[in-house]
Amino acid sequence: MKAPYILVVVGMLVPTIAMAQSLKSCLDIEDQTKERLNCYDALIKPEPKEPSAPAKTVKDCRFVKEEDARLTCFNRFATVSPKKNTAKKSKTPG
Repeated sequence: MKAPYILVVVGMLVPTIAMAQSLKSCLDIEDQTKERLNCYDALIKPEPKEPSAPAKTVKDCRFVKEEDARLTCFNRFATVSPKKNTAKKSKTPG
């Protein structure tokens, strides 16, 4: 019975991955410009409201009212950061 759960998770991830790829197309436009924000807004329509927490998904950026903050929010999801190394270093005695 694990298959339905896997399909649900995959079904939720595919649109997110596709949206991130779409956002990357906006990175060709100069940063911190109205044109780049317009590109992002065309992909995800803004619905400004007072945010209660930082955006957890790219779609949460639509709730950011201030344009510069919304642009920064979208940029955070559009750029790819290197994965952090979470392995712990062991101390050797002596």
